[in-house]
Amino acid sequence: MSKHIIFTNYYSQEREDAAREFLFETSEEYENIEDIPDSEVWDEMAFEEETWFDDAMSELKNFFEDKTLVVTGSLGTWRGTFDGGKVMDIKDISDCWSSCDYMEIYDDGGHLHITCSHHDGTNHFEVKVLTEKGEEYYNNHYYDRTDRKMCTTLFGSSKYSHIPHFAREVYGCKTR
Repeated sequence: MSKHIIFTNYYSQEREDAAREFLFETSEEYENIEDIPDSEVWDEMAFEEETWFDDAMSELKNFFEDKTLVVTGSLGTWRGTFDGGKVMDIKDISDCWSSCDYMEIYDDGGHLHITCSHHDGTNHFEVKVLTEKGEEYYNNHYYDRTDRKMCTTLFGSSKYSHIPHFAREVYGCKTR
């Protein structure tokens, strides 16, 4: 499988080095790359993350517009890890990371994943798109948008949902 990162704000030395190098190349203020204050590097990284996030969300919203999603996964809490799921539209996708400080959205072989961390643990989700039959089943057997049994049924059947192949469709990336 091939992993394509759509967005991440998890720390990486590679991203810090790239921000430091960018600041050095675009400023005449510093004689050496090591002279750049860490605070400027962190500010640059935050700016880059904000821009990257805005672009990623725009691409996700355009791609998933008018589609119903089923999201399932695990939620890390101070009491342990629990299974979760929800049927939603793309406008509600931020529910997945609402209490998190760090997140990564990536496509791995056509499967769209969201991993996000907060002070109590890490959440991991996979996103699928409901088929016409999936939407019909959901509408005819509606319990609750977060009903685990409903989400498991919709998510587990290719008749009811399919992987989105986001990176292939949006970026032209090969997924296998």
